[in-house]
Amino acid sequence: MNDLITFYNELDQIASNTWPAEITAYLDNWQLRATQGVTKRANSVLASGDYPTTADWLPLIEQFYAGKSLPAIFQISDASPPDLDAMLHTQGYVSELPCLMMFATAQETAALAQQKLQLKLHVPITAEWVNEVDDEWLDAFLILENYDKSLKECYKGICDRISKTKGFVKLIKDNQIIAVGTAIVEGEWAGFLNVVVSEKERGQGLSYNLIYALSAWSLEHGAAQQYLQVVASNSAAVSLYEKLGYETKYRYHYRIKYDLRPFASS
Repeated sequence: MNDLITFYNELDQIASNTWPAEITAYLDNWQLRATQGVTKRANSVLASGDYPTTADWLPLIEQFYAGKSLPAIFQISDASPPDLDAMLHTQGYVSELPCLMMFATAQETAALAQQKLQLKLHVPITAEWVNEVDDEWLDAFLILENYDKSLKECYKGICDRISKTKGFVKLIKDNQIIAVGTAIVEGEWAGFLNVVVSEKERGQGLSYNLIYALSAWSLEHGAAQQYLQVVASNSAAVSLYEKLGYETKYRYHYRIKYDLRPFASS
């Protein structure tokens, strides 16, 4: 395994720690994750590293998900075996949701976000942090993402299972939560997720407020590097992150054999 693939593999594992599944099983280094069908990340095989040594690994994986009334899904990245994607295609798996892994240095992003904020009209915003996810943060997250309230316990479970240093930020304007985000630090790396701004408040530079808050918090907790996972088709988000110093280092997507239920989110 060359140095670049080793890097991809390590970051796949670190990123997986930011979104812990309710159930995790292993076939050698591959993680089989299941969480009641809520999000693809928490209900897919993290196919990072070499193939499992077990010859019948594919039937075993399909049986694992069928037993939980879930479709079989693979998260395939640049750290996956190079022929895995094509092989799954021949087995009836469809390709969905190309995503980017974008990286930046925390100091540069914090500085760029601060510069962007100085060019915007001043909007009185308060950033409030909690170390453990609470009802207020969860309720705001579901509303901002337009997710069903029935998903609250699943998302709470995912957030509660995060064992690394974590923080949940709320941006508040006029006593209303208008944006939320999550930062998780593992070693020198900070991962940002659940980054969402109220649709009616967009265009005021609040994304810069949010990324600045996440970056500053991460620096305080020892992270010099940071990454984001973003859907490749979300051109507005990709453009925003590029303005803040992020670069795409590698990519991933999902291969899905549809069986039983749709997913609540990506």
